[in-house]
Amino acid sequence: MTDGFQEGQLIDNRYRVERKLGSGGMADVYLAKDETLGRRVALKVLLKRFVDDEQFVERFRREAKSAAGLNHPNLVSIYDWGQIGPLYYIVMEYVEGETLKDLIRRRDRLAGGEAVAIALELLAAVDFAHAHHVVHRDIKSQNILIDRAGKVKVTDFGIARAGDSSMTEAGSILGTAQYLAPEQARGEAVDERTDLYSVGVVLYEMLTGTVPFSGDSAVSVALKHVNELPREPAELVPGLPYSLNQIVLKALAKSPDRRYSSAAEFGRDLRSAQVGGPLVAATFDFASERTQVLAPLAVGREGETQVMARDALATTQGDRGKRKRSPWPFILIALLVLIAAGAAWGLYHALTGSTTVVPGVVGQSEATARAALEGKGFKVKVNGEYSDAFATGLVTRQQPAANTKLIDGGTVEIWVCQGPVTIDLTDLRGMTAAGAAAYLKANGLVGNEQKGPSNAPIGNVYRQDPARGTSVKRKDTVTYWVSSGVPQVKVPDLSGMTKAQAEQALFNVGLKPGVVTQQPSDTVPAGSVVSQSPPADTKVDRGSTVDIVVSSGTPSPSPTLVEVPDVYGMDTVTATDTLSAAGFNVHVTLKHSGQPPDTVIKMDPEAGTMQPYGSDVTITVAK
Repeated sequence: MTDGFQEGQLIDNRYRVERKLGSGGMADVYLAKDETLGRRVALKVLLKRFVDDEQFVERFRREAKSAAGLNHPNLVSIYDWGQIGPLYYIVMEYVEGETLKDLIRRRDRLAGGEAVAIALELLAAVDFAHAHHVVHRDIKSQNILIDRAGKVKVTDFGIARAGDSSMTEAGSILGTAQYLAPEQARGEAVDERTDLYSVGVVLYEMLTGTVPFSGDSAVSVALKHVNELPREPAELVPGLPYSLNQIVLKALAKSPDRRYSSAAEFGRDLRSAQVGGPLVAATFDFASERTQVLAPLAVGREGETQVMARDALATTQGDRGKRKRSPWPFILIALLVLIAAGAAWGLYHALTGSTTVVPGVVGQSEATARAALEGKGFKVKVNGEYSDAFATGLVTRQQPAANTKLIDGGTVEIWVCQGPVTIDLTDLRGMTAAGAAAYLKANGLVGNEQKGPSNAPIGNVYRQDPARGTSVKRKDTVTYWVSSGVPQVKVPDLSGMTKAQAEQALFNVGLKPGVVTQQPSDTVPAGSVVSQSPPADTKVDRGSTVDIVVSSGTPSPSPTLVEVPDVYGMDTVTATDTLSAAGFNVHVTLKHSGQPPDTVIKMDPEAGTMQPYGSDVTITVAK
């Protein structure tokens, strides 16, 4: 049997697997495309080692059935579930973004307003689930997704319990040690208030950048949840509002009875804190919290989902009388627990092989880190990530952490900085489509290629969003448009339009008026278009010119031509009468000359030429 699904595999003739997204405590998660609805989904596949365990398989089925009934904007939706051979899978909403844990790691800690906003959305999801009798029981920042729009989505109901489900094995608890409520750590019954404790841990983590309790193993962390008081958030973040400090401490009360009674009450206090209103948490006395004593529990690795027996965390509690009891028996038991846990851990390593302390390599170059780790006999697995805290090429983090004891020959993972998280986007315009895609991939950005008509050369980018110089984060989506060539438009029919109307019609479709000429027309009114070039409905490039011919009106009839009479030597009166009788208008000018006075010495036009009837003739008369 394969370990899971393969890239390109078609599941149930509907879901095409694209790639693996990650692994959890009981399942792998894959990105797939729903080819029926054309949307991306996440496939959660039960791990190979659990498929023969009827209880785990049944829990997996219950997850689908209980979570599919929860429809809320802050809950990851469950769409479908099924079985392929021995593999069981759930189809759920794919949320593109990051986990709250990753956001906190990237930002160190969140501002109070942002933390409250996220907590309110988280509580809205929890309140809805509780109203449907579903207790999540594994709320942690790793199970809270923040999509690209900043929306909070709660996922992973793999260990949720619906109502009085008998699916949870008696005497065992599942969860992540850093977020476990004290009653979970003791293996006792849980209810809605258990989830509220975990929400309090998440809020603490958002505000301070760290969880309330940490340790070398899940045992030590669980012990602290039961036995120790956390440092107040205000101690870690000077200036943190008193209201937020009180709200967190009330949520983290050891006794469920002292916590918020519901997610709705928790949310009301947060909203009241935003406006400076009264708080339920104002009366919570943190100093009165009493440390509980924890019995031995199974050793597991910190931060992983653990399965631990109830007996391993049972509280040693005798009959409580009215007389105040000495704390020393409890202290002694706690010390014995720690000694037993340490002895078990040492015995385990004595039986499985020798260990070596892992050197710290954070801040070193990849080559130096490799040499240091391999020199200690460890194998090295290198991952890449972006970071604003380290220069490119330096190690940003390692797993296991420095000074941790690791079995000889074990593997140490290191993460090497590939560049800053935030970059200023370059100008993609003018690049080829392949060049733009390569730039975005090299910088950890997601390209969204679109095509469109443009004056830019075919295949070149002519537009982008966000614009050049915008500050973007790795994994952000950048849309760019690739030119499919100069857009073409149809030439409109301009016949009968006035010159102004024709020019407007051309501008409306992206064309320009070209040469405008006039000609007389018997059929087209003066001022209207007689013809155009190119003709109507011709496809031309946007921005081209169109020549038009405009009518000058109905042409005048051809004038009658008359021969100009010869009036040389005549006197002024006789010459004028002769020309007027022929149909001409006569103009007289005088000029000194040796000719006899008052005789015509010059004509314009000359005698004998053919001139239009009614035209002018000028005669020059001697003085």
